Amino acid sequence: MATEAEGFGAFREFLASRPNLAGLAAFVVVFIGVGLLSESILAALLAAALGYAAGLILTPAHLPTYSSGIPVRGATREEMDGRLAEFRQRVRSHHAQLPPESQHDLSMITVHLGEMINRWDLVQQAPEQRLSIESLVYQYLPSTLDVFLRLPDSAKPAAAPEWTQQLHLLATEVSRSRNTVLKQDLESMRNNGRVLEQKFEDGDLKMFRENGL
Repeated sequence: MATEAEGFGAFREFLASRPNLAGLAAFVVVFIGVGLLSESILAALLAAALGYAAGLILTPAHLPTYSSGIPVRGATREEMDGRLAEFRQRVRSHHAQLPPESQHDLSMITVHLGEMINRWDLVQQAPEQRLSIESLVYQYLPSTLDVFLRLPDSAKPAAAPEWTQQLHLLATEVSRSRNTVLKQDLESMRNNGRVLEQKFEDGDLKMFRENGL
């Protein structure tokens, strides 16, 4: 029974896979096109089968990503929304373990990131800004939260002031970036993207790099 269930699960996964969906799309397009031109159902079926095979073979199962998980082609608005929603859910789930002083900045960071993601078409016009926001949502914020949550409960009070200060600094920069996005100022967006990137690299984040980031 377990083997049958695993086989059915694998079959369902295949049906929903990118190669199968691409193959099916090619099958439909080719079948309709050849059917209209040749008026032969057999010829249309044969050509469509070849189209399906080509779509299945040539379409990669997964889009390439960086080690951070950010898609190499750049994240879409939907992907950014999904990642930010996951982070918000984790913050809610671990509310009791986080310093009360961090709640306001965490809320502001996610709200302002959400506003920028809602204008993702504009943000993508400033690559520095886009890359920094992607890094924030995909890597920095989840990793920073992980680092704090991994600390023993007895060590959290001592680490809380530094953690909340870094969040506050980050919230300030995110707020500044959000304001430039709302103003649609591309040059300022590029500059703010570089500032955010620097915040990931400078001494403000030393504690988190020492914890494995």
